[in-house]
Amino acid sequence: MSDSGIWVLDTGGRVGTDIDHDTVRGLIRDLVGMTRDRGVGRSWAVIAELDAPELADENDRALAHDRVGRLAVRLAVDTVISVGESRSVRALHQGAVMEGSWGEEALLVADATAALEILNAQIGDGDVVLVAAGRAGDLSAVTNALLDSDRWTATLTAAPDR
Repeated sequence: MSDSGIWVLDTGGRVGTDIDHDTVRGLIRDLVGMTRDRGVGRSWAVIAELDAPELADENDRALAHDRVGRLAVRLAVDTVISVGESRSVRALHQGAVMEGSWGEEALLVADATAALEILNAQIGDGDVVLVAAGRAGDLSAVTNALLDSDRWTATLTAAPDR
């Protein structure tokens, strides 16, 4: 991988496939590995509500999202942006905060537009951005805007099947 531009690790190409907690935990590992292997840039995880068809209980879904946020911090993702207003997304953010992220390392935003504002203001050459959402949390606008920006060269990397 080149150091110039940004890299976007996206789950959007999996139409009809659930993007669940286990999948995203693996993708966070991929994100950290890509960033570490390159030796430059920062890692960004932009995550909306994830699919959890096996978890009918709202408390169980919130706990699963909390675990994703905590893992991102344990693996040293530089910035976790939780996107949405559901209880599960708030739990994702809270998990990151409780695991030790603070300030602008863990952000909670209402929608994709707000996430893009942050990325546009802070992203730089060499950064790797994971964009992950289940069916209820469409983040395709984030991926498309990153790829279409005139500010940098963006390379789309399809998330590996898990």
